[in-house]
Amino acid sequence: MMLLELSSFIGRLHPLVVHLPIGFLVLALLFELPIINKRANAVSLIWFFALFFSIVSAILGFLLAQNGHYIEEQLSLHRWSGVVLIGLTALGWMSHSTYFKLPPLIRKINNLFVVIVLIFVGHYGGILTHGQNYLLDYAPEWMKKNFIEKPYTKTFQEVSIDSIYVYQDFVQPLFDQKCTSCHNVTQPRGGLDLTHSKGLFKGGNSGAAIVKNEVSKSLVFNRITRSQSDLKFMPPAGIPMKYDEIQLIEWWINSGASVDSPISKEDLTPEIQELLLKKYKLDTKEKPWYDNVKLNPLEDAQLQLLNQNQFSWRTLASDNPLLDIRYQGKELTPKALTDLQQIAPYVTWLNFSDLKLDKKAFEVISKMENLTRLYLQKSTFENENLTLLSGLKHIEILNLHSTNVNQSVFEMARQLPTLKTLYLWNTKVSGEQIQTQDPFFPSTELIGGLEK
Repeated sequence: MMLLELSSFIGRLHPLVVHLPIGFLVLALLFELPIINKRANAVSLIWFFALFFSIVSAILGFLLAQNGHYIEEQLSLHRWSGVVLIGLTALGWMSHSTYFKLPPLIRKINNLFVVIVLIFVGHYGGILTHGQNYLLDYAPEWMKKNFIEKPYTKTFQEVSIDSIYVYQDFVQPLFDQKCTSCHNVTQPRGGLDLTHSKGLFKGGNSGAAIVKNEVSKSLVFNRITRSQSDLKFMPPAGIPMKYDEIQLIEWWINSGASVDSPISKEDLTPEIQELLLKKYKLDTKEKPWYDNVKLNPLEDAQLQLLNQNQFSWRTLASDNPLLDIRYQGKELTPKALTDLQQIAPYVTWLNFSDLKLDKKAFEVISKMENLTRLYLQKSTFENENLTLLSGLKHIEILNLHSTNVNQSVFEMARQLPTLKTLYLWNTKVSGEQIQTQDPFFPSTELIGGLEK
């Protein structure tokens, strides 16, 4: 494997070395010409030819650059270092020519600068032609780690999903990396400025860069998905967009190309969810509330109080201190409720089934800010006490089957934004009442039947 990596790395020097025999062969043929063969100062002639073809090469390069298919920052460095090299080559010819009498020291200094600038010009010329890391892409791993700077990819592991925006955090950074070096405010190639959303929708000389919901009419998508041999392919130089980046832009356009929508409001396909997780470490799959809660573990003494008050309990996971609690006694005592209230934020699942519950019990339950499941089936309580549960903003399951609740329960349930399932079978709520209320609960499953 090491030999394969080394051979691949050395092999990529071919485009550089291949120019040397070409140059020497041309030079040898020129020196075979009688008019040149008779000249005494061969070194001076070599410098002259180097100067002549450097000028021709620069003129051709300037003409080629007019097509706009190169990243301006890289092109500018190559262009002006090439101009400097022409000047040094001219000085080299003059220092060897019999027509000029330049000191030998100038020749030596000039030779040094020619070598330095030649390497610089060749390096940026190679970047324009083959990409940023052409030479090192197949280098051994130890060399890659030391010489290739990995592109920065922002991750969102510790960021709230509501504060992450599709355009601002994903789409525009892609354009900044691959497009804005040529399509910016100061140099809008083709009349196109991709540094902000207005430029995207306004487009350039050829039309709108982005057309909402219509990927086939969006010129940006058309250009980045063409064959790399196509003259209209973008970006024309550097690293093309990867498949997952193109996939993300396609999804964004087809989803309406919103510039101010958080990702939590977007309809994410499984493919896009997987892409965001892999590329940005962003897990967008819906999680229960208790997975988002960060609390320090309870002390052993506090947990011991639960045992003493006939509560059975378990933590949801080794790294999650939230509790699943069930009362095992026959009658819920005031002391048990008082001790339970002390750890109210830690209760996420609570089973108070088959008990007689007074107002105090509901007041304690209402303080459980992280409660997601509440089981009150077969318990006895006053219906008006249910209103105390309206402040439970994260409850997902509420089981009231085999109780005396009536249709007033719906008024309270409408104030529970995360409620997914409400069990009402074998209660005073009829099936007809459930059908009537069902349209008002688009995100909640109302389960009834066997009404009393």
